[in-house]
Amino acid sequence: MSLKYAYCRISTTDQNIDRQIIAVKQFAPDISDNNIFVDKKTGKDFEREQYQEMKVILEHISKASLKNEPIELIVEELDRLGRNADLIKKELMWFKEHNIIVRILEIPTTLHEVDESNRWVTEMVTNLLIEVYAQLAQAELEKRAKRQAEGIAIAKSKGVYKGRKPIQIDNEQFVIIYTRWKANEITARQAMLELNIKANTFYRRVKEYETNKKATSNT
Repeated sequence: MSLKYAYCRISTTDQNIDRQIIAVKQFAPDISDNNIFVDKKTGKDFEREQYQEMKVILEHISKASLKNEPIELIVEELDRLGRNADLIKKELMWFKEHNIIVRILEIPTTLHEVDESNRWVTEMVTNLLIEVYAQLAQAELEKRAKRQAEGIAIAKSKGVYKGRKPIQIDNEQFVIIYTRWKANEITARQAMLELNIKANTFYRRVKEYETNKKATSNT
């Protein structure tokens, strides 16, 4: 038996994560819901809360496991892991260094065990496929960024571009939740859920609050 984990990602909150979770459970029916990590964030980098939390857990298990169970990470498609080719390969190397087997459902050669004599052939084919899929994922990201930039440019030329609306956060509520978080009464994830904001907004607001607080105390 192996210890099974899964990672799923969507880029926007209006996308549906269910398809990825269903695919994971069809491949690994015994996987625990607690071992499925989900992010709703772009794949341009790996600074995602759930992904980083998952890596911490996997690293701990890899180092501390006394039973030496194989550890598997299941991802439906390579671009759900990320869309930057170089960063994808760097992350896959990290998993390999920590003896974590990555199963990518769209790449069949990652799904089966092979005997030692044929392992080099399988690894060669898998590496080639990963290179192709990673480059395709990055190309799609670049194409989306280009379309977005073109759309913004057109909107600006027509005088209708207003940019993103700033996220409104009640200051009093933030201070209360921030204080609970700093006192370790709640996790950062719980704080974000209560404030209904994403990780980048939360940590930016924390930095602003702490900077202002420090400046005030020095006056």
